[in-house]
Amino acid sequence: MANFTDDELYEMSDAELAAALKEAQAEEASPEDDLPEEEEEGQEEEEGQEEEYLEQPIEDEDSDDDTSSDYEEEDDTEDDSEDEEGDLDEDPETEEEQTDDVEDEPKEEEQPVPDKLKFKANGREYSFTPEEMFEQFPQVFGKAIDYTQKTQAIKPWRKTIDALESAKLGHDDVNLMIDVLKGDKDAIAEVLKKANVDTLDLDIEESNYTPKDYGRSETELKLQDVVNKVGKDPEWSTTQNILSSEWDDASWKTMSGNPELIELLHEDVKSGVFERVQATADKLKLIYGNGRSDFQYYELAAKQLAKEYEEDAIRQQSEEDSKAEAEKIAQVKANQKKARAAKQNSAKRKAAAPTKTRGGKKKVIDYLDDDDEAFDKWYNDL
Repeated sequence: MANFTDDELYEMSDAELAAALKEAQAEEASPEDDLPEEEEEGQEEEEGQEEEYLEQPIEDEDSDDDTSSDYEEEDDTEDDSEDEEGDLDEDPETEEEQTDDVEDEPKEEEQPVPDKLKFKANGREYSFTPEEMFEQFPQVFGKAIDYTQKTQAIKPWRKTIDALESAKLGHDDVNLMIDVLKGDKDAIAEVLKKANVDTLDLDIEESNYTPKDYGRSETELKLQDVVNKVGKDPEWSTTQNILSSEWDDASWKTMSGNPELIELLHEDVKSGVFERVQATADKLKLIYGNGRSDFQYYELAAKQLAKEYEEDAIRQQSEEDSKAEAEKIAQVKANQKKARAAKQNSAKRKAAAPTKTRGGKKKVIDYLDDDDEAFDKWYNDL
């Protein structure tokens, strides 16, 4: 313990004497070297705080101010909690709005897969399940490719085959003609015998043979293919009547020269398109006269109706887009209105919530002592 004189001890306050006494006791309990510096500093701070506490006078007004500050902190906490409650109230409404938006979105419906798919060929209807089509596709596709290749190989010989069929000649007759061309005397004799020709009537030296053209042309063969393809349809009689009776000869000449047009006309008859197009064609013929064939007027009417249908489709699409845009704008406005209503309801709940009165000292302001502007402001605030 530090040595103090009597005068120093006399001048020391009670707190300083108590601190000196504690220090002496600490020195006796343990040596100074064992005490850490941080503990010594802490003790000095505690001693200083004790001195301040002892020397500080107790005042009623300070305690009142502390109490009022506590009340103010409580009120601030309550206001914050009310704000948080308001925010919590608004979040569910926002979630409800999002839920409504999700519900308003149209749901894509999956198209059901049909049990069987129907196809028509050679005037008959055939049904296949998706599984059957999937299983048979490789085999059928291979056969189709092979058939196409064989058909292309036969195409140059179609007229020859048609000539043989028209003359009703079989394979043996073809072999006989080949032997005749090779100079086989027996084959030549057989031909003379079948044709009942006397050899004395033949003049080999002055012979002037010109081969005749047998078999139908490629166009006639294509026409026959179309007839074989669609001739079994019940609507074929209607198509035949159009070509033979209703339309003029110029139209038949055009279509027989391009048999694919006959097939297209037949498809229009089957689908019901022919009646609509022909009505427009009759009007055009009435306006412009007989300067064109019936087929040309039909073709012109088809182009005119196609253009009208295209314009109607564009106009309809534009109307649908405008309607969708209007619905979208209306939905946005509805969402905004709902959000504003939710905000107003939240503000009303906050205004209607009870508030605690603040404790502590209440300060009364006498506005009569202020100037006129301050009084007017106070009166308006009321």
